[in-house]
Amino acid sequence: MRRILWGGVLVVAAGCAPQVRGGAVNPTELSELEARRAANPNNPRTLTSVGVAFYRAGEYAKAKDALRAAVAIDPGDFTAAVHLGLALEGLEDYDAALAAYQSAGALNVRKADRLVVEERLLALTRQRLMQMARRAVNDERSLSNAPALRNSIAVLPWTYVGANPELKPLERGLAHLLVSDLAKLPRFTLLERERIQALSDELALSAADRTAPGTAARSGRLLGAEQVVAGVFRDIDGGRLRLDATVIAAATSEVRATGSASDRLEQLFVMEKALLFDLLDRMAVSLTPAERRALSERPTADIQSFLAFSRGLEAEDRGDFSGAAVFFQQAATRDPAFNAAKARAARSVKVGAATKLTGARISAMVQKRGPTMRGAQLAAALQSIAPSMAGRLYRLQKSPPVRSRLAEALRQDDAGRALDLLPVIPRP
Repeated sequence: MRRILWGGVLVVAAGCAPQVRGGAVNPTELSELEARRAANPNNPRTLTSVGVAFYRAGEYAKAKDALRAAVAIDPGDFTAAVHLGLALEGLEDYDAALAAYQSAGALNVRKADRLVVEERLLALTRQRLMQMARRAVNDERSLSNAPALRNSIAVLPWTYVGANPELKPLERGLAHLLVSDLAKLPRFTLLERERIQALSDELALSAADRTAPGTAARSGRLLGAEQVVAGVFRDIDGGRLRLDATVIAAATSEVRATGSASDRLEQLFVMEKALLFDLLDRMAVSLTPAERRALSERPTADIQSFLAFSRGLEAEDRGDFSGAAVFFQQAATRDPAFNAAKARAARSVKVGAATKLTGARISAMVQKRGPTMRGAQLAAALQSIAPSMAGRLYRLQKSPPVRSRLAEALRQDDAGRALDLLPVIPRP
């Protein structure tokens, strides 16, 4: 029997759930954990403690099983839900991990706890996109025969053919402009830029490959897109730029439309709009007056601000979120009305912080969560045999499974069983 001081109330804890500690767990301890789990298959507190220990030992499959059982019995256990997500991450089951974190974030927990979950979701999204790209390439044969999402468009990163390194970040910037504009037309479904970039990184295509219709069509099939937009820009005489873009049918590699525009760098937004309307016209897309006005809007009037924004996108794709935040902030400082830059700056700061938050750190933070005030009150009530207090706390409990077990513990005057419920009774 262990003695624990929680919230100023001395609690005598029934049972002997293992203490979770960092570092490796030897085979004997693993066997003891497995035995403890087998002996307490319906005790969520024990299952959570065992699951956390398995996670910290790197036994992710065993952790997943124990923690899933704990969450099934007590869906309100935040510690179990978060560690289930961590265990699933260890198994690289990112879809299931996302679901576990989303369930944890939906619980009635403190703001600090919810922030931890939100940051983990941000960091996990990037890993999931990279995994999706790897799977798409590995399953290329089956994906090539799968039907594409109707009216979906993937805008690939553009290709710069030139010698000025200051212009290369526009490969991302121009793709961002086209995605942002086409997304204003409800008839189209635009694939997210980060997902497309993850596939491009996985394929490691050369500049020549990206501009070839056959290769672009392949990228579209791997992404499940119906159409692909591939673009190239180059330096031409007189310090001017030329933009060329092609719309390609992913299923057949057929070129459905082409568009071109050329002018000085300072007129980049004018060129992009001219190219956009040219493509839509050749695709026989009729625009309403409202849509035409929306497509004519520019994110910023400052080309230097947009170049900084493009550098931010480039840094983001490298995984350098701190550097990306600096570039986005530079863009927003030059043009305070550049809302996309401000939003990206804030997001990069959050993602940068999230990527530095390790699983071990999250586990430690979650384990430091103290018991709730009602838990301490209930412990005191049961120890002093004050059924009126315990009964009032029982009525305040919203979780039906916990209410049921708590009611049974109270009927049997079983303080030990009731104390097992302390971590799952919510804060007032």
